[in-house]
Amino acid sequence: MARLLIPEDFTSQKKLLAAINDEHLKQANDSVLIGYLTENKIDLIVSLSLADAAQVHDDSRLVLTRTSTNYTQLRNLQFDPAISNLKSGVQFLKSLNKKNPKQLGDWSITVVGDGKISYPTNFDDLAKTASNFFDKHLSYAGNTSPLHAFVTKNNIKIQDNRDAIDNAISHNQKSIQAMRDSENATEQRNLLWLPIMEEIRGIGNFLMKLYPDNPRALGAFGFNIDETATKPKEVVTKIKLGDKTTLKGVVIGGTLKNIGTVEVHVYKGTTTNGNPNIIHPKESFGIAKGFNTITITNPSNTTEAKISALRST
Repeated sequence: MARLLIPEDFTSQKKLLAAINDEHLKQANDSVLIGYLTENKIDLIVSLSLADAAQVHDDSRLVLTRTSTNYTQLRNLQFDPAISNLKSGVQFLKSLNKKNPKQLGDWSITVVGDGKISYPTNFDDLAKTASNFFDKHLSYAGNTSPLHAFVTKNNIKIQDNRDAIDNAISHNQKSIQAMRDSENATEQRNLLWLPIMEEIRGIGNFLMKLYPDNPRALGAFGFNIDETATKPKEVVTKIKLGDKTTLKGVVIGGTLKNIGTVEVHVYKGTTTNGNPNIIHPKESFGIAKGFNTITITNPSNTTEAKISALRST
């Protein structure tokens, strides 16, 4: 049975609205939509105007999302080396206190069981642990810190690491605020756009009933139809650090979603030739004709990527 595919990303949805209007105008007085639009009080010109207003908010959302991602990257550039130095310093202190590793509690380090070090898993708590650890070292007068010999030998400047944590905290706060602003822009866009999407779905369903024996006729209005025997499934794919993967059977008219925390690069076909489509976290990419086979790369060397896509195989 033929299925109507409605794209999930705003850009593809807006293009679909434009295609509907173009075909409606092309058919002029013979348009098959005249009765439906009149009955449901739909003015496509008004809808297109609201779509342009929604586009302004979506553009803002994209900028803010990318800003949030950039601040996260800046955060990690400061944070990751400092945390690496924190952990190496902790291991050194642990080697000095083999009989009583829980003395590391004086350095704000949690020791569980028979001496296993337990670090917080979220950014805020780990940043606080690192700050307290570095502050403990800096509280010693002169060269009296138990860490002095270790940091001197390894050329680790504790004050620089302490400052890096503060910088990372600042970048993290800016990233969070940018993401909040992005979510607000999304809400403002949706207030304008979601009612139009109901109009688009209604038009699509009307056309499916009008052409029950020829669903491909909906292609003139920009709709994609899935006529495969098996129902496509939403498939989640993970991409390792700096790796790539090729997906086949990606449903035309469907959507690829970046559900991870790092950007991914999408290429048409089985290679990484040409310029990629860059999809940032929480963004979607509409699958157009020719993209039923795509190659996705994860440019991050620190974080696994994660995407989902509607696939027929």
